[in-house]
Amino acid sequence: MQYRPFIDAALKSRFYQEKLAGQHFENWLGIPFTTKTELRNADAYDLIGTAIDQIATYHETSGTTGTPTPSWFTHKDIEQEVNVVLNSSLQLNEKDLVLNRFPFAMAIPSFIFYWSAARVGAGHIAVDKASMITPDRRVVEIIERTNPSILTMLPSEAEKLYEVGKQMGVLLPNPNLRAFVLAGELMTPSRKKHLENVWGVPVYLLFGSTETGGLFMSCENGHYHLNHANAFVESVDENGKPAKEGLKGNCVISTAREGMPLLRYANQDIIELRAGSTCGCGQTKPIMIHYGRKEDLIRMPNDREITFYDLQEVVYSLKNVPFMWKVKVLTDHVQFMFQYTTRMKPSRKTLEEEISTKLGLAVEVVFTEIFSLQKLTEKPAYAKYAHIERETKEWEWIK
Repeated sequence: MQYRPFIDAALKSRFYQEKLAGQHFENWLGIPFTTKTELRNADAYDLIGTAIDQIATYHETSGTTGTPTPSWFTHKDIEQEVNVVLNSSLQLNEKDLVLNRFPFAMAIPSFIFYWSAARVGAGHIAVDKASMITPDRRVVEIIERTNPSILTMLPSEAEKLYEVGKQMGVLLPNPNLRAFVLAGELMTPSRKKHLENVWGVPVYLLFGSTETGGLFMSCENGHYHLNHANAFVESVDENGKPAKEGLKGNCVISTAREGMPLLRYANQDIIELRAGSTCGCGQTKPIMIHYGRKEDLIRMPNDREITFYDLQEVVYSLKNVPFMWKVKVLTDHVQFMFQYTTRMKPSRKTLEEEISTKLGLAVEVVFTEIFSLQKLTEKPAYAKYAHIERETKEWEWIK
């Protein structure tokens, strides 16, 4: 049975021993889904799939949409995470210097790239997004000083950093930069192309989550091929039945990770599975198209659904892409809030017509400040605690 490794791994955790008590495993589709709510409510130790002395690291989700979800990794799991990166088209090697902007506080991507750099002997610079020590301005300064070859971060950070550099008069990209690796946010083809045009280097994507770990790196064509030996991805319809190839469905992931195995985990993402032969990169494994989260779906009065993927494709294919943007869903239309940083911004009417044509619905465009450029270019707000303060110049009172 092809699914047996995932079942066996899951049954090593107390959580699944209790959840699946009395369950028959002959019919894979009869195995109940694991929900995000179940993981949030579970005792963290019940989710472990091995002895506690095998655990290497512990992580949690951000908790922005509810109680944080725990995630455990063994030393063997770490090797698996590293292999996802090293077996990709990125070709990380000992000559690389990686500037890592992912947050190190509880999240997993920062550690994946730190571990990967260490494995191949590449250099590593930690400029934690969540740290007060390394605001955007300082990161641009560090890029100038160190000239890294690879930048890893959230897509929105890549958008911000380029603008901060421009405001500081720093010409980006730096001479040695050869690639970006982005994760943590949806990346559609148009957004990927936009960032590649802005930074002038290829963009690679990492798909995964804190719960699942890193699962897939995109190929040179930007596709996620389902090539992870210890992960199985399903696309199911609203009735829990397999979605047909080429149609959107709900993402269900199983992993045989030692630290925290997952069995048919419904992660609330919308995906589509396609034949690998449609890519052209040479890989034969199926392709997964990621459309964003279900909670980001916009449902119109006529029952039409607009995904976050649809919105990104529209915004990043505009003739004039905004620096930052948001969407507000109102009772009778959709409002796009755009921030442009140049005086030569397009007219509101032009944008509304362009977006309405592409989306096929009434929209309103509002120009607003989403991020303060002044704050983005400020110096670090954090400093070490000083035990000695000086009111006058040293020894000035001595005559």
